[in-house]
Amino acid sequence: MEPVNYEKRGYLLENFRLFHLSSALKEDTDFHYHEFHKLVFFRSGAGRYLVEGRSYVLRPHDIVLVQRGAIHRAQISREETYERVILYISPEFLDRMSTEQSRLDYCFTAASGEKSFVLRPDYDRRERLNQILNALERAEAGEDFGQDLLARALLVQLLVELARGVDAEHYHYAAAENTDEKVTEILEYLHDHLTEPISIDALAEHFYLSKYYMMRLFRARTGFTIHAYLTDQRLHLARELIGQGVTATDACYRCGYGDYSAFSRAYKKRFGQSPGRRREQAQ
Repeated sequence: MEPVNYEKRGYLLENFRLFHLSSALKEDTDFHYHEFHKLVFFRSGAGRYLVEGRSYVLRPHDIVLVQRGAIHRAQISREETYERVILYISPEFLDRMSTEQSRLDYCFTAASGEKSFVLRPDYDRRERLNQILNALERAEAGEDFGQDLLARALLVQLLVELARGVDAEHYHYAAAENTDEKVTEILEYLHDHLTEPISIDALAEHFYLSKYYMMRLFRARTGFTIHAYLTDQRLHLARELIGQGVTATDACYRCGYGDYSAFSRAYKKRFGQSPGRRREQAQ
C-alpha cells in the first residue's frame, strides 16, 4: 500500500465550534482534512488558500468553504497578522436541523458543484453576514440563560443567509489561480467514478499521462496518493450511508469494495470502530 502524506486534523464533539484568531502563522500548514465542514471568514492578512487542487489568492471578507473530507491548506504571509473567524460544523447536526425543502449544507454542496471554494459577497451581504457572525460570537462567549439556543439559532440564520446569497448570485465565486487543471480534472473524475473500479493504469491512460508522472503530480498538488485518496473518500461515503440506515454489507459494495472483510478492516482502521458499530449508533 502506498504511504499516506496527509493527516486528519481537529476533533469536533459539539454541534459546532467558533474560533476568532488573529496572529501571524509561523509556517505553512500541511495538507489536511477534517471530518466536519469548515467555514473561514477571512478578515485580514495576505496569502493563499488551497482547496481540492485549486489555489485562491485571498482578499479581506472572502469566505472559504471547506466541505467535510476536502483536502486543503493555508499559505499565509508570515509577516502579516492573519485574522480569521473559523466555524467547524458537524454534518450530522446540519442533517438534523435541515428540512426537505431547505438543506443547511447548501453552501458547501453548491461550492462543490461550482468547483469553486471561495465566495466574495457584495457589500450589503457582507455587512449582513458580519452582523450575524458577530452576534454568534457574542452568544458563544456568553453565559446567560439560553445562550446555547441563541447560538444555535444564529448559526442556522448564518447558513440560511449564505444559501440565499448563493442562490441570488449576490456572492461571486473567486477565480482560482495557479491551478493545475490536470489535477482538478483527475479529482473530478475520481469523484464522479468513486464507486467504480479504478486502476492507476486505466486512469493514466484516460488522461494521456505517464503513470508515474501522474502519481507524483497528484501527490504534490493534494498531499494524497491516488490510492489513499480513493480509499479515504470511499470510506467516508460508506460511513455516511451506514449513518443513513444502509446495512454495512450494502455500503461496502455500493462504495466500490468487492470484499467485505477488506472493507471492514479498512473501515475500523480509519474510524476506530467496526461498520456494524456505526450502524448500531445510527439506529
